[in-house]
Amino acid sequence: MRLIQYRFGDYVLDPAVRELRRNGERLPLPLKSLECLVYLVANRQRAVGRDELISAVWGRAEVSDTVITQTMRRARKALDDAGDRQTMIRTVPGFGYRWVAEVEELEPGTVAVPMRPTEPDDDGAGVVPSAPAPVPVPVSVLGREEPEAPAGLAQAIHDRNPSNFAVRWRMVAAVLVVVLCVSSSVLWWNHRSAPSSADVAVTHPSRVIVLPVRVAPGEADVSWVRLGAMEYAADRLRGAALQVTPTEQTLHLDAALPDAQSPDAAALRQLLDRSEARWLLLPTAQHNGTQWRVQLRAVDSSADISVEALGDTPLQAMAVATDTWLRRIARVPADRAVPTELQERLRRIDAELDAGQLESAREQIQGTPRAIRDSPPLQVREGQLEYRAGRMGEAARLFDSALAQKPAATPGVRAKGLMGLGAVALRSGDPATAQARYTDALALLAEASSVDTRQLGNAYNGRGVAQVQLGNLDAAVADLGQARVAMRRSGDDVSAAMVGANLGRMEGMRSHWPQALQEFDSAIAVFERFQVNDYLAATLAAKAQAQLETVQPAQAKATLARTDGLLGALEDGQLVAVIQLARGNVALANGELGGVDAAVKALARTGSKDPSVSRLRMAVAVARGDSGGAGRLAGSASVPVQGAVSEIAAIAVQAAAGQADGARWLGPGASARHAAAAPDPATFFAKAMLQHRFGPADQALRDAQNALAVANRDGSPNDRVRANLLRAAVLLDADQPEQAVAVLGELDAYASTDYRVAWWASALYKRRGDAASARRAQHQAAALAGERPLGTPPLL
Repeated sequence: MRLIQYRFGDYVLDPAVRELRRNGERLPLPLKSLECLVYLVANRQRAVGRDELISAVWGRAEVSDTVITQTMRRARKALDDAGDRQTMIRTVPGFGYRWVAEVEELEPGTVAVPMRPTEPDDDGAGVVPSAPAPVPVPVSVLGREEPEAPAGLAQAIHDRNPSNFAVRWRMVAAVLVVVLCVSSSVLWWNHRSAPSSADVAVTHPSRVIVLPVRVAPGEADVSWVRLGAMEYAADRLRGAALQVTPTEQTLHLDAALPDAQSPDAAALRQLLDRSEARWLLLPTAQHNGTQWRVQLRAVDSSADISVEALGDTPLQAMAVATDTWLRRIARVPADRAVPTELQERLRRIDAELDAGQLESAREQIQGTPRAIRDSPPLQVREGQLEYRAGRMGEAARLFDSALAQKPAATPGVRAKGLMGLGAVALRSGDPATAQARYTDALALLAEASSVDTRQLGNAYNGRGVAQVQLGNLDAAVADLGQARVAMRRSGDDVSAAMVGANLGRMEGMRSHWPQALQEFDSAIAVFERFQVNDYLAATLAAKAQAQLETVQPAQAKATLARTDGLLGALEDGQLVAVIQLARGNVALANGELGGVDAAVKALARTGSKDPSVSRLRMAVAVARGDSGGAGRLAGSASVPVQGAVSEIAAIAVQAAAGQADGARWLGPGASARHAAAAPDPATFFAKAMLQHRFGPADQALRDAQNALAVANRDGSPNDRVRANLLRAAVLLDADQPEQAVAVLGELDAYASTDYRVAWWASALYKRRGDAASARRAQHQAAALAGERPLGTPPLL
């Protein structure tokens, strides 16, 4: 029986097809947002509570406010009902939502379409769901993207000891958290109607892109064919040593095509150019009574041919058609076997899982014939289901059962089971066990007769997450590098770029700034090409922050300006807050104090609780010369219990009205942080600044020298600049201008780009009596001041 369709205004909502159309045009909408619409429309006679909606759509209770707000915002945006309009969905304060638009019920139309991709393997076992990463990474620690999965790499970075990483990388880690949250759901690509010049790239000689199957209208129970048969064809092509474009990239490119069953050759070749593939395959499928007919249209730069095949099932017909085409291009099909009952059952389960229908997937598993019910591939899939449902104990039991069966399952299935156990361990806070499980999975894959590069990438990625949580940054970088190589080999450029962006963040943590910037630039180019806007915005923010750390404030401003056109379309409030925080930091470095105020106001609108907002407020007061306001903020703001304490302290001690107010930001743990294996330059700087302002001169000089030594060993160029400037200021106070000028000479290269250096050069040369040098430095300072008053010592 088909589900009913609903029409309201220019829209038609088809639950069976899982589509929202406006004036006949399909709108891209994340699955959870669409399911929220379906539930609200179906229950439009009453208000629906938030908890009820979560239970109905997500199937469990532990869904954050951020997730449901983001999901509903996307739904409203698709309906042009955002902001204060609420002509279709009305918020019921303190309760939930109610559908208020007039609805007409229609007769059903087209076949249902699952909205999320699957990535099954040659053995039909599929891939276990992700524990991602905002992000995602989004290639997950399990091999699939998973909604509301643990933060994985992002959270691992975020939870490291705050003594080891300053706020700049706390902020970047927060970006990563957001990104992975974005990526852990389906990667919903924004698409455009025509490619830009950047979209056309070099063709890969062995790459093929397989588009979703165009299925003739029929019954809803064959909706799985669209993506299930597409992925089955892709697996057979991979078995013949072809590189197949991953599903997410394919869906992004396919979204630009017309909905017609047979697009014209020009549109297909344009898509082929953008895909970097040598061949494009467009399958169509039709059920003719008792048989299925599959037509495989193959397009390359010079030919447009078709092959047809019949079969009792769509997979049988697809196997014949795919193998026929392989022989035409002189490739030998690796798998000559007829698709099995198990493979088709797994495809059906995947269709339900990818649509987020956990109960329907469970029904498919429970209805599996006894002969294959307890097979290892099906147990791995059932473990995936239980993982998705949040039942970690049951998921682990199923993965263990699949691994324990005799005779042993194929290496690919066993590797997935081990990766599943690794993901459960990560989610349970046991990175050591996770590391061991992923290591075992990698050993199995190394022994396999043919290596699945997608699985290899996922296994390295998962172990990299565990390494970060264990604090093994060098090992994590090595694993993530291996993951990226494998992803590129499999044709998954976007996932490789996501790993690259994370590697850039980690290189920043290790103070490898040229490598960090190079990683960011490479990732940004891919995200721009595929318009993965959430990742693009987050990585631009990370790059701008890295440029601040390399004392390039003007370049950071130009980088962050590239988010201007993206910010309005971002729907994740946490990501918006991170970008606004980056805007405040960049504006501060460029002396745009009004821009700092605007960023603080924007952060207030997002509801951000980031303690770095206090840092911005104190910093802009100091920069304006408002010592009274700065002192009140330093005395009243709350010291964060954890997180970026040291970097905020570095500002607070400059804002404080007295020693006691400044000292409370260093706190009782300051001496322990000084003794840490990886000392934090910001903590040493804050301690030295406190002595410079309120302590004895000899202690201030000793602490300034210590701060400079730590900055030189473990800090960024920005750490070294401000530590040197502080030491010069201490020497000047001690009436040692010659020594202060010598210190400043080390920073001469920054005098034309950094306001702080130019200002202190002017002050020192004036004190020394060098009028010409003082005038030259003052002109440089005036050019860089922005809205900062020249008569006020700059914020360091």
